[in-house]
Amino acid sequence: MAGTESTRIVAPRPPEPRPPFRLPIFATIAPMIAAIVMWRITGSPFALMFAALGPVTAVASLADSRVGSRRARARQHSRFELELLEARGQIASEHARERLSAAEVTPTARAIVGRTGADPYRWRATTDREVSVCVGVGVVGSDVEVERVAGNEAPAFAAALAELASMASVLDAAPVAVDARLGIGAFGPAPLAAAVARALALQLAWTLSPAKHWLRGAESDWMSLLPHPKKVGALRAGTVAEFGIVGEDRALITIAAAGAEALLPGSCGVVLRVGGEEGSAILQHPDRAQRRSVRVEPLSLNEAGDWALLASIEAAREGIATLESLLPSEVRLGELPRGSTEGLACAVAADGEGPVALDLVAQGPHAVIGGTTGSGKSELLISWIVAMAGAHPPEQLTFLLVDFKGGSAFALLGALPHTAGIITDLDAAQAARALASLRAELRYRERMLADAAARDVDDLPGLPRLVIVVDEFAAMLVDHPDLHALFADIAARGRSLGVHLILCTQRPAGVVRDAVLANADLRISLRVNNRADSSAVVGSDAAASIPALARGRGILAPADSPPRLVQFAIASPADVDAAARFWPESQPIRRPWCDPLPTIVPLQSLDAGAGIAFGLLDLPGEQRIDVAVWHPIADGHILVLGAPGSGKSTALAAFGAHIHRPGAEDGVAPVVWLPATVDAAWDMLAQLAETRDRIVLVDDLDSLLPRIPADHRATFVDRLAALLRDGPARGIRLVLAAQRLAGEVQSLAALAPIRLLLAQSSRQEFVLAGGDGAQYVEGLPPGGGTWRGARVQVATGAPRRPDDSPALVAAASGRPLAIVSSRAAALAGRLQSIDLSSVIGDPAAQLALDSRAVLGDVDEWQSRWGAIAALRPIADILFDGCSVADYRALTRSRELPPPLTGVDMAWRLEPDGTASRVRLPAS
Repeated sequence: MAGTESTRIVAPRPPEPRPPFRLPIFATIAPMIAAIVMWRITGSPFALMFAALGPVTAVASLADSRVGSRRARARQHSRFELELLEARGQIASEHARERLSAAEVTPTARAIVGRTGADPYRWRATTDREVSVCVGVGVVGSDVEVERVAGNEAPAFAAALAELASMASVLDAAPVAVDARLGIGAFGPAPLAAAVARALALQLAWTLSPAKHWLRGAESDWMSLLPHPKKVGALRAGTVAEFGIVGEDRALITIAAAGAEALLPGSCGVVLRVGGEEGSAILQHPDRAQRRSVRVEPLSLNEAGDWALLASIEAAREGIATLESLLPSEVRLGELPRGSTEGLACAVAADGEGPVALDLVAQGPHAVIGGTTGSGKSELLISWIVAMAGAHPPEQLTFLLVDFKGGSAFALLGALPHTAGIITDLDAAQAARALASLRAELRYRERMLADAAARDVDDLPGLPRLVIVVDEFAAMLVDHPDLHALFADIAARGRSLGVHLILCTQRPAGVVRDAVLANADLRISLRVNNRADSSAVVGSDAAASIPALARGRGILAPADSPPRLVQFAIASPADVDAAARFWPESQPIRRPWCDPLPTIVPLQSLDAGAGIAFGLLDLPGEQRIDVAVWHPIADGHILVLGAPGSGKSTALAAFGAHIHRPGAEDGVAPVVWLPATVDAAWDMLAQLAETRDRIVLVDDLDSLLPRIPADHRATFVDRLAALLRDGPARGIRLVLAAQRLAGEVQSLAALAPIRLLLAQSSRQEFVLAGGDGAQYVEGLPPGGGTWRGARVQVATGAPRRPDDSPALVAAASGRPLAIVSSRAAALAGRLQSIDLSSVIGDPAAQLALDSRAVLGDVDEWQSRWGAIAALRPIADILFDGCSVADYRALTRSRELPPPLTGVDMAWRLEPDGTASRVRLPAS
């Protein structure tokens, strides 16, 4: 690598050459000569045996030498191979260090956009010396050298050492750098050549300081975001970018791209071929040694745009450039053009080049907006809504606004003719209405498209687009997680149905699920507190670096272009008024969302047609509010259940008020109220057993039944049950009201097929009353409840319940009295009577003689068997304070007398054996 200090690696020493093997002649001959001399002296033939020792010893020595030499050579070969392997490892390690060093100083564009944190090499180059940029990855020379040592020069060892030296001198997969001052042009397929030139321009923007160098670029969608001062002027054909020194007009560096080499500007001293069958290569370079094959690394517009945003923010942070120099500090919505009528286009922001338009149709179909508190989210939503309303009539566009911050953010927008509804903080009931209403809207639009055989809303001009705007979307989902499935469904099907979402939240990371984000191609992030939230919305962490004081400034990231830094407009009340007045001839819009039921519903405002109207019914699944109607003949009896103060009496009055309204349904039976007093209720129930065509209203049934004497309660319940069972055949319908299902009310409830459930004290009570726990609504107003699975509000203003009619009391006959009393002694002081115990003989004769009353207690009358039978023809038999058992025992009758609850009331035995209710004489 040129310009760096070389690294020397010592090559392994080759093994020593094999030594020659020679037979030791003197060592072999010497023993033979000595043996002959000894033989001559001694004459012994055994002396000649020593002559053989020489050759034997020489041969043994020669064999031992050869074995030792072979072992030494094997050890040297093993050492050489090991040292050769270690040298290759050292070379590979040094090559890796060289690549890393080169990548730090001259990184590829892709490496630059992937860097995070501090960057000591950024903006350090100057044009008075070489400005190196990486044109690709390829084979370059290495600064690693191999130092040879003297040794065996056998061909095998020499080849291994030569291969080692060759390996050290070449660095593959390394950045191929050229001096950008020579001018660089890339030619080949147009998209690839442009992407390679873009990568080179980004490298120059990284290495050249914006404080000293200007830029003139052809790709404004990302180059306009760079912090470098922009030079005005025309570019030569094929030129992608030019860089120069601030204060000078002459361009020092040119980057170009073209489809053919001949189309490149002449200022390109380095020509780079990209793509094609022969591969990418440097075809032209002043230094022929630099012409070589390379593997280029192109860069997309989105990647370049992300990095340009971060570079601008970092430059502002370091004081090299200011964001204020790139963007207007404030944008007024009234200063922006109204925008095109195509799609949902409208101008709602501005950058350094002018107005910026958003279009949910072309760039959406949905949008996600992130931003921390104080970043200007609500202002952005208002401006966007007003801008769309000013550019598109209500016949083409409607809004449904959901504010989860208290309802004040969208208050002004209610004046827009486009606004179909404003929904504030949702409780559980409103969340359920939201689910039902919006799902109904999807079904409605599907039917409209199907009936018109249209593919999408563009083929059906009569169906306006619906934009659902939700402020604090994450907060809404925390309280109502069931809504996420609905919004995911809208996100998936909204494009063809003409339903668009604008979802705004403080913390999008981990809250807005992939099912929604996958269909929200338009992303905006105002200032956020952490990089994760920024990346979750716009795919980069640039929004986390926006200054806190830059309210309304954000990152706009459409799917079809790189992110850009913009300043969003602020709408004034005058802008809202202007948009509201701009469409004076528009007709009232269809509302997909009905307002909640009012707490007060005047009875006279209801028009039921057939049947009895008693309130308003909320039908969000059908996107309407209807009149709640009871058809007595078809529907049958009703049971009204509700806690104290829930409006049970009001409901009963509404059911019974039809006869008081003009135009009421003909043929509806007269209404009677079952009295609240026990005696009168008993009497009316007895009368109803013989009556036809009545609507009977029974209030506080669970209060009435316990007050009925124990001897009469079972019969009263049986008679009421018989009326519920058999009454419909005679045209009788009952409306029963109680607080809860307890005691005898439980058995009677089974005979009332319809229930009106008013407010209950708890969800458990609501379920015990027969309701679905999922439909329980807490905090209902009086008259609010559930009717046939739907929310109902009972009407008020019905005539008050009439006063109870008195119990039936028989008139005095004028005949003498025979009184059976449990308080005979006390009663005797009030009446001129004969004490039964003082009568001797026949009581009838005595009574006829004195023409007065005969008075006795139960025991006295029981002791005079036959006395009552004897007195019946001439006297009225009265029972005062007696039990039913006493009455039956003395009269020998199974007839149940009516209950007595009034003062001085008594039973009178009638001639036909029945009992009537009479009042005791005063004296």
